[in-house]
Amino acid sequence: MRHIGFLYLLAGLAIILYGCGGEELSAQEPRKIDGALEGNSTTIAFNGAAARVSGEGARFSGGVLTIKQPGTYVLSGTLENGQILIDAKKNDTVRLVLNGVSLHNEKGSAIYAPKSKDLILVLENGTKNTVSDGPSYAASKDDNEPDAAIFAQNSLSITGNGVLTVAGNHKHGIRAQDFLKITGGVISVRSVGDALRGRDGVDIQNGSFTLETGGDGIQSNNDKDEAKGIVRIAGGTFAIAAKNDGIQAKSSLTITGGVFQITTGGGSAKAPSRSRGWGRGWGGASRPSNNSVSMKALKAGKLVHILGGDFTIDAQDDAVHSNDKIIIASGKFTIKTGDDGVHADSTLEISGGDINIISCYEGLEGFSVTISGGNISIVSSDDAINAADGTANQGGRWGGWRAIDDNMFVHITGGTIDIYAQTDGIDSNGYIYIDGGTIKISGPSMMMEGAIDYDGALYITGGELITAGSVLGVSPESTQPAILVSYARQQASGSVIAIKDSEGKTLLEYTSKVSYSMSGFTSPSFKIGETYSLFINGEKRTDIKLNGIVTSIGDNGGYYNGGRGWGWGWGGFPGGPGGRPGGGMRSGGRI
Repeated sequence: MRHIGFLYLLAGLAIILYGCGGEELSAQEPRKIDGALEGNSTTIAFNGAAARVSGEGARFSGGVLTIKQPGTYVLSGTLENGQILIDAKKNDTVRLVLNGVSLHNEKGSAIYAPKSKDLILVLENGTKNTVSDGPSYAASKDDNEPDAAIFAQNSLSITGNGVLTVAGNHKHGIRAQDFLKITGGVISVRSVGDALRGRDGVDIQNGSFTLETGGDGIQSNNDKDEAKGIVRIAGGTFAIAAKNDGIQAKSSLTITGGVFQITTGGGSAKAPSRSRGWGRGWGGASRPSNNSVSMKALKAGKLVHILGGDFTIDAQDDAVHSNDKIIIASGKFTIKTGDDGVHADSTLEISGGDINIISCYEGLEGFSVTISGGNISIVSSDDAINAADGTANQGGRWGGWRAIDDNMFVHITGGTIDIYAQTDGIDSNGYIYIDGGTIKISGPSMMMEGAIDYDGALYITGGELITAGSVLGVSPESTQPAILVSYARQQASGSVIAIKDSEGKTLLEYTSKVSYSMSGFTSPSFKIGETYSLFINGEKRTDIKLNGIVTSIGDNGGYYNGGRGWGWGWGGFPGGPGGRPGGGMRSGGRI
């Protein structure tokens, strides 16, 4: 066994002979680093173009430190233009302890592990470490060729509490072809391409990250294996400024904790302008042509699953996006986006969390949208909540007779929802089911757009709803009564709308955010045969006796037929959520 004192004597001589850039290897007692004694490790002290190797398993020649054996290697000093080449066997594990080291390679990866099973980078506590590459590499033969400042052909792990600053001047910052695992450290990456990339997966447990990138902030891109191409984040702080996506997983993205500040594509202010016109039906806002460059904040090919975290997002594209499914169970979101706040091509499910979408094109969108909990606030230039199949034109209000898909719906069973929409507050190209929750909507009162719009029907069995804006209609198959009000004159934005019972108790109250000429109301307190009163700004407008599931009335007290005149969808009832009415055909419009 090597004598510890002798090794530190050699290290001390190395400092004197080579002047390791002011870095000192002290002759203190051996320290435990990631489970290994520093005294049992090989130490390498760089000095410009030279290096002093103390121990076995590594040699330095021609600017390259070649590591041939598994073990722990402690690096310090400055390597001005060279490489750490991990040339151990494919089943070997190599630990590099970055103990105040600066590495640069002008023509390739500064740290390169072409075949060892596991490369572990330990960021020694209290140290600052830098790794960088140059802008030009030798021509790559395929995607397996090194193209990052730190590149591992297999798995790469980063741990410790030190500081690591990486400049990926050629393409990527840190890249592993298998899994990239990070459990700590203060990590800053500036890269031309992706900042952190694990082909099979990225797993982050903790750490502090500042990522400035011309590609994606964090990416996993294996599309050959459904069990891979994943990103899992359980904690840490993240400041990501990405030209493309903030965090992208080819398969699934799971976040259970962490604090995230993500800007993509320069932010929502950089989004292409949208024209009002014929793109989505009468009066709708048409989307610009699809940009081939994705600039989403959180993105996955199959599943985005968020169970916690604090997210501040300013995205040119969607803030949260999945090509299939999104599940949000918890978390805090503050979102500004030039496109959709949360978009799932298939199902979107929200059961909790605080979601504040300050500005967007559409707020929540999916083929189906189910909300069972959470506090949701949306300001949208188009639909705030939308169930659609993603086609450019769903047919429009006058799109003619067409089949309704039973599986396309908005289903609300809980939560609090506050909407301010320039087009529809809640829009479904299928059906809308309100079974619970508290919903307040400021939206248009126009024939083609409104607070609630649909192609199928609206079914109400519970929950509270109050709107400043029109409700297309309520199905008589509903079990909870609803009131539809038409005002003789347009009401001013900022007016307080209230429904009180016969004893003067306020059941529903809302301060409008738009001017409006129609309103819709429902409450579990409503009972057929009972009389309620409509108040605007504290002034009683009219008494309303509920004469059925749907009571349609003017604020002058005059009743009218609120069925098809309000555009109630009629047709077949094969069954939607909970076996309720589903498909059929539709026509008609508002009065």
